[in-house]
Amino acid sequence: MLSSLRELASSMARNKSMTISLVVTMSVSLLLASLGLLMQLQANRTESYYGDRLQLQVNLCTKNSPAATCVGGAANDDQKGAVREALDTNSEVKSFEIRTPADSFERARETLGQSDTGRKQLATLGPDSFPESYLVTLKDPQDFDGVVSQLSGLDGVNNVTSLRQLLAPLFEFLSKMQIAALGAALLLVIAAILQVSNTIRMTAYARRREIGIMRLVGASSWHIQLPFVLESLLAALLSAALAALGLSAFMYFVVYRYLRTSLGEITTWVRWNEAIAVMGFTTVLALLLALVPTLVMTRKYLDV
Repeated sequence: MLSSLRELASSMARNKSMTISLVVTMSVSLLLASLGLLMQLQANRTESYYGDRLQLQVNLCTKNSPAATCVGGAANDDQKGAVREALDTNSEVKSFEIRTPADSFERARETLGQSDTGRKQLATLGPDSFPESYLVTLKDPQDFDGVVSQLSGLDGVNNVTSLRQLLAPLFEFLSKMQIAALGAALLLVIAAILQVSNTIRMTAYARRREIGIMRLVGASSWHIQLPFVLESLLAALLSAALAALGLSAFMYFVVYRYLRTSLGEITTWVRWNEAIAVMGFTTVLALLLALVPTLVMTRKYLDV
């Protein structure tokens, strides 16, 4: 084992530039793959938060609502009944669910609680500050003008918003970022595999005399392969660590310092536990990217 470690140190010293190049390539590819996975988790979290089939949200009046349909203050039972009847009888409506002020307050705690400013705002609010809302799913998501027109004019209705239109830019941004990150990661993964293969080939050629002597003295196949495997393993672990460091910086500076403080009211953002899970996945990916090509190429170039 000690001899294998000495051979590992000697090999890495001889191929220092190629080892550094391999680590940089793998680190960048793993970081981009991590970001792509994180974008997918964020898209799933946002869809779950709002509902992936939700088209409209009807907000009833509270005592402080400024709309002309709210002159009487908070919506009363008759006005709530009129809204429900309109939704029940409208042929464009597939289904709807009711969100109580307490439910809205809890959801606000999820978003506002992500930043110090939000927590201060939340301290001044209570369930009574939030309206009763109706979450409406339409038969045709593109055909909502009739429902909006009908409900917007009813007494007790503060506003009607199309969440799909409101969130479309966010989903489009997440989708494009995910595709870009995963696409670039795929190209760099291919480059990393080729670089591992090329490193093994050149190292085997440089050490062909030593390998020949090891065969003559009866060294086992695994003993000949071990320095190459250890070198690839070390490069993979270092690359995974650098990628995890980059993802941690992204989480701290972009997600926690910017998105949660500036856009915390839009949705709930990914958390550290999800980022750590992504780091674990990319570490496994790094090991596979390094070890599989190494085992294949050592058999080819070392004839073991």
